[in-house]
This record gives sequence, C-alpha cells and structure tokens, in this order.
Amino acid sequence: MTPARRPILRVRAPGGLTRFLLLVAILLVILAVMTLVVLSPLALSGLDGNVIRADWHRLSSIGSTYGAVSAIIAAMALAGVATSLIIQSREAKATRTSALRNLHIDLMRMAMEDPDYMECWGTYLTDSFAEERQYTYVNLIVNHWYSMYELGECTDAILLAMAAELFSSAPGRRFWYHAGPGLKERAPNRRASQFYRRVDEGYRKALEQPPTIPPPHNAAQAPAPHQAPPTGSRGLTLLLAVGCGAVAPIALRIIYRVLRHIRMKS
Repeated sequence: MTPARRPILRVRAPGGLTRFLLLVAILLVILAVMTLVVLSPLALSGLDGNVIRADWHRLSSIGSTYGAVSAIIAAMALAGVATSLIIQSREAKATRTSALRNLHIDLMRMAMEDPDYMECWGTYLTDSFAEERQYTYVNLIVNHWYSMYELGECTDAILLAMAAELFSSAPGRRFWYHAGPGLKERAPNRRASQFYRRVDEGYRKALEQPPTIPPPHNAAQAPAPHQAPPTGSRGLTLLLAVGCGAVAPIALRIIYRVLRHIRMKS
C-alpha cells in the first residue's frame, strides 16, 4: 500500500498584470536614459542660445569631460567584479574544507567502530583499543574547536575554558601529550598557531590539578541510596501473599457449600 503524500505548499508568484507593469516601467526607464544620453549635446547647446548655430567643437570639449566620470564608474564596476570573485573563491574554499573535514570525521568514525580499521592508521599510541578510541574522539573535539575558532565563533576566553575542562581528564591529557607539540610546530598559518597556543595554555593550566576520576560505567545500574535491595524476608512475605491470594477462593467455596448443606438439613 502506497503511503499518502502530504500536500505540497506552493507559493504563488506575482500576478501577470503586476509583472507586465514592472517590465513596462523598466523599459520606460531604459528608454528615458537612452534619450537623455542622445539629446545631451543638444541640451548643452543652450549655453549659446541657438541649437542650429551651436558650436559643436565646444560641445565636444564639454562632452569629453564625461570621460573621467565614465572611467571612475568603470573602475568601480571592475572593483565590484573583483570583490565578487574573491568572495566566491573564499566560499568555494570553505566548501572544500568542510567536505574534507566531513570525510575525515567519517574515516575516524569507522576506525572507532572497528579495531581492524583503527590498526590501519598506524601504531597505537595507547595501550588498548578503548583508549585509542578515546584518543581519536578527543582529536575530533579539537578539530571541531579549530573550525569554530577559524570562523570566529569561539573567542580566546571560551577556548581556554573548554581546553581546561577537556584536559582535566586523562584521555584529553594523553592526546595533547602526544599530538600537541607536533600540531603547534606544523601550524599552517598565524590563526592556527594562535589557536594551538591557546589550547596549550589550557593544557598547562589543567596540569596544575590531578586528573579527574570518572564514575564506574555500571553506576546507572546501582540502586538508589534511599532504595534498599530486596531481602529474604521481603521475598518470603511476597510468596505468602501470592499463596493466600490463590487459596482464598477455594476456602470461600468450601465454606459456602458447608453452610448450604446445613441449611438444607435444617
């Protein structure tokens, strides 16, 4: 059975009359501008008071002054085109960078899910696959911070606070101990170098305190402090209650038959 489709909401375009009037207005403006350009020399002839006997050489000299204005307009147009190309180039670079980072995240996710794929990235920097997964996950966290910092969505103060919190744990410290020096040395630009310096400051600040100890993984399964686990006496009480509930109907039936028998004899 084919599921019913939801109705598609369509936005109506402006009416045909409105578009026709807009097109006519644009054409009239273009014709008016062209007419003014064509008749501008005749308008300048008013300086002599006679259109027929106008001094065309003088008008030509006056009209040549428009060349400077047109040159300025052309330069402004060229600057606008150059700015547009620069913006498009930056957007294309940002798109490529985002695609590469998404691919990196997908590869890291595959390695975190399968030890065979994790082994393809080289020698383990930790002692187990679980710790290597933590190492890889911290790497993704730092890369996410770098993206935010590069886009200007993360200030230095926020970055220091996040780094101090991340490196308060053993997995974060383990990652920065191995990867931090290389990242700082191979920073591609000043912005990246400043980012890694701020992260390293958070790391140094976090080392002033011992690493935090996480709670046990089965803490959610432990009983709450105010709830005592079931004891043997409670289990026996529950068993007796169930037995009484099963025997009560039978006992009532027997009593009913005895009373009925006594009434019939009397």
